[in-house]
Amino acid sequence: MKYILLIAFLVWIVSIPFLIISTTANMYTGCQGLYEYGFDKYQISQVTGINKTQLQEVARQMVDYFNGKSPTPQLTVDSKDGTRQLYNEKELIHMDDVLKIVSLFHVMQIVSVILFLILGVVTYLRMGINRILRGLEIGSIIAAAFTAVLITWAFIDFDGLFLLFHYVSFSNNLWILDPSKDYLIMMFPEGFFNDAALFMVSTIMGTSLAVWITAFLVRRKISSNAKRA
Repeated sequence: MKYILLIAFLVWIVSIPFLIISTTANMYTGCQGLYEYGFDKYQISQVTGINKTQLQEVARQMVDYFNGKSPTPQLTVDSKDGTRQLYNEKELIHMDDVLKIVSLFHVMQIVSVILFLILGVVTYLRMGINRILRGLEIGSIIAAAFTAVLITWAFIDFDGLFLLFHYVSFSNNLWILDPSKDYLIMMFPEGFFNDAALFMVSTIMGTSLAVWITAFLVRRKISSNAKRA
């Protein structure tokens, strides 16, 4: 039983960084405001000839697609090339590949929540509140450390990290798009992914820090009260 509890505790700790990271990723991939921010910052309306109202619809359709509310991200728009279907077949296939990754993060979040809640209760009942708080500290440190490694790598070689992610994540080269004719890459240039990555790692680091500080202060308060008693 002792070893089973230890394994359950370790799995619970591991669920913490997975929960923080997957929740953050899902929050931003499902955030219409993020896409609209990129459209405004990189003047996508001027680049594509698609007006801002239609770009808002593009962002909304993208979010609905990632959240399973729409079977396709496809839209008809008025662009610099006239009225047309926004994405070509290559882009749609690539978007389907992206959806698989997004769905994986959704599953990761659900599994992490289940493990966090169930094993958290088991840990609390069997090991006490101090072990829970210590686990939260360790889990948040793991999440922050993993993110710090990615941040360092990105500062040193963002292009290399970006390419590695695509080589690992996709089994084809459909993600290699032509910015002169493929609207997906016109609307989402490399700078957008830089910004999105910055938002995500900042959120992960901020959340991890908040969890660590809260757990540390509560644990110290409990320890102080116990000494007085």
